[in-house]
Amino acid sequence: MATHENNHGPEGEERGGIDWAHLFGRAALSVLLGLLLAIVVPTRFIEEMGAQTMARYAAPFSGYLFDSHRRNDVAKDWAQWNKKDITVLVIDREALMARGEGWPARYPFYTWLLSYLKDYRPKGLFIDVILSQPSNKEYASCGKVVGLGGLEKAKAEACHYANDMEDFDDFKKTVARLTSQDIKVFLAARREEDNTLVTNPALDNDGQLKSLTRVGVEFSAHSVDRLAWTYPLVYPGKHSETDESESSKGDCPVSAAVAIFNEVYSGGLAVTCGTARFMSITWPLDTAVDGLLWHESPEEEAEAHDGLWSFVRVDRGDDDEEMYCTSSGNQLQLLWRAEVRAFLRQTSRPLCVHYRTIHASQLRRMSTNDLQEAFSNHFVMIGTSFAYSNDLILSPLQDRIPGVFLHAVALDNLLSRGDKLERVEAWELDRHTSAARWGKIFLLCAIGFVLIFVTVFLKKEARKKFADFHHERTHWEKRLDTHWWAAKIVTAVFNITLFATSLVVLVVFGVLMILLGNWMLVPFLLISHVLACTIAVEWLEWSEHLFNWITDSKED
Repeated sequence: MATHENNHGPEGEERGGIDWAHLFGRAALSVLLGLLLAIVVPTRFIEEMGAQTMARYAAPFSGYLFDSHRRNDVAKDWAQWNKKDITVLVIDREALMARGEGWPARYPFYTWLLSYLKDYRPKGLFIDVILSQPSNKEYASCGKVVGLGGLEKAKAEACHYANDMEDFDDFKKTVARLTSQDIKVFLAARREEDNTLVTNPALDNDGQLKSLTRVGVEFSAHSVDRLAWTYPLVYPGKHSETDESESSKGDCPVSAAVAIFNEVYSGGLAVTCGTARFMSITWPLDTAVDGLLWHESPEEEAEAHDGLWSFVRVDRGDDDEEMYCTSSGNQLQLLWRAEVRAFLRQTSRPLCVHYRTIHASQLRRMSTNDLQEAFSNHFVMIGTSFAYSNDLILSPLQDRIPGVFLHAVALDNLLSRGDKLERVEAWELDRHTSAARWGKIFLLCAIGFVLIFVTVFLKKEARKKFADFHHERTHWEKRLDTHWWAAKIVTAVFNITLFATSLVVLVVFGVLMILLGNWMLVPFLLISHVLACTIAVEWLEWSEHLFNWITDSKED
């Protein structure tokens, strides 16, 4: 096949000017190939190539913009937003030891914990602990002398976690005092085979307590990086996708954040039950004054920041260098620390949590004013704070934190974005995607084309300038002499520099596109998926080679 040299005149001399048709075609092909790869190639394959990395780079900026919008909304109506504040009350080992409890704790511990809330009237209460303590009848011999056989020994050990009727009644009375003040109480529950939510027989069969709202708390971390990028909205049953009668009922269990949003804040988020549905999660950047009191783990973060890395750390200046996290009142400083950590983990600790956090062991030492400020008119979420618990999640900004914070950030996202599914749902491209959503994708592709076109143009100009420089300054008569080696070294340095610089520019463009997509309500991971494909195509210059092959041309 003959190849036409587009940039040469009839006598072999170079023509001046720019081949705009070639640049236009190559940029358009990069965007088109990126979109096609995002649809055709398995998601995990692409994510391992860079989509997750790009999402982590964009997460600090997304959190910064989330906080900026929040500050503007709070300034407009502070009284209304004050009622949307979330306080996390965590159960720590110190509190359990002080009350003589093990884990799982018995009802007296929760009775004591809730007694601090009844006088301060929170907006609502969510207990993110499945209260599955054994019933009294099952362990009726507790307190009696038992034998030392295997069954008897196991029974004696379980007595520590059993509750007598008086304990259970005290717990009921405490909950009743809260509900009598129109305080909604939500209980974490597990799903049964028939897709119903249950806690334990004693709670579920009690006339008063079975009226409390049970909510789903199941969560699966992202399969590639294990980070919490999405949050479930509903939990369909096993046969929901095939049984139209079941999916049409729309009464499948909902997650904690959705139930709280709809029942406490009068949200109208309606989610059909046919398939599993998820919402995109934006993690706020700002840190709370009262946060999670975890210390740095010596085998992880502390070692990572020792030695050579101590000279490049950007998280210095905190009041407590031993904390697992870094905090600051300066939003730009937090943004800088989070972004640098996204590029190189050893340069900074993760950010501290965003939501006011009260440890159960602190309650005795808090003044009346402190308790009023922490709980009054705020929605309170109770979870666990054990460093090696199985109820932990990974945030792109806060790293490993208790799972209750996932419910907090999901509720916060719902309160900030409104009650339309279109504004919160995490969706992927498939044959069922609506025309409106395809329209958003094509608009982003058009904007991305402009950015890719600029990148292609700048790369071409850089190569042209270098070619002129190279032609004017490299002269040699034989191979392997000093001038020959100098020319090869300069060319290699230029190519490596251009290769690395183009990647940085493309990543910056990618982050901007993710933020623009967030503003257009396009899911976080979907944009990073398409962008990773497009960037791979352009960075590796597949589009140039394919365009030359299609058009039977070659550009020098």
